[in-house]
Amino acid sequence: MKTQIIFAALAMSLCTSTLFAQVDQATIKRNIYSAYDALNRRDFNAFAKLCTDDYTEYSTGPMPIKGIWQAIESYKPFMLAFPNLKFNIEEITGEGSHFYVKVKVTGTNTGPVMMMPPTGKTIEYTDVDIVDVDAQGKCTKHWSANPAAPFQQIGYGALTNPNTAVIFDIYDKFGKGDVPGILSICNEDVWFEIQDRSFDNKARLFKGKAEVAAFFKELSEKFKYNKFQPTRFVADGDDVFVVVEAGFNQTATGKKFSANYVHHFRVVNGKIASFKGIDDMPVMW
Repeated sequence: MKTQIIFAALAMSLCTSTLFAQVDQATIKRNIYSAYDALNRRDFNAFAKLCTDDYTEYSTGPMPIKGIWQAIESYKPFMLAFPNLKFNIEEITGEGSHFYVKVKVTGTNTGPVMMMPPTGKTIEYTDVDIVDVDAQGKCTKHWSANPAAPFQQIGYGALTNPNTAVIFDIYDKFGKGDVPGILSICNEDVWFEIQDRSFDNKARLFKGKAEVAAFFKELSEKFKYNKFQPTRFVADGDDVFVVVEAGFNQTATGKKFSANYVHHFRVVNGKIASFKGIDDMPVMW
């Protein structure tokens, strides 16, 4: 039985070598150059043709993204944030199905970064990408050795903390009025502490999902937001702090106000354990 396993392994190894012999290394490297050039030109159809249908991206989210067009969709927000983003290949090394791509990345942040405003800052760094290819020389997988570099260079390093992504999801659901969706990302014993003089003249504590749901109902009855813009994130472990610029109408009076909020979320195992919201002095306009 052991001898059979050894022969099977040898046969598989020979088969793999034969498959990759179908495409020479120079052709594979040309395909990799062409794939990066297609991204530089934003020619996503050309890029897709150089990749397999089940292409997997490991660098643009907390979880791998499988499927060529799903991966492309994950690239687009980054390219909107850096409209002049360029990948300049300096060297490609490797053999068989596994290649290392030394690439210089440049661009200027003139578009929104997720929910964050553009900074106008320029990025420039050298990265090492890992690219796997199949027997036809098409890209099957991609990793970046330093996916956090662009966010760190523009001062948005907190965006690389996975707990920050949970807060973005909360804000997205809040903007859509999806309170059940917000509650689904909260622990059963979640608590919200609200220190907002427009909301109430005293600090209030809401414990458990039922009370938090009641808070959102009361909030929607008192305020109509016309602006809710996160401007700064600071993330450290389970704690995420956010500065939010807000504008709203007070339903009872129709008066317009602007205010800055400081939000402190605690995220445990991907769910909100607690929230504390503090306002500055609201300004009527």
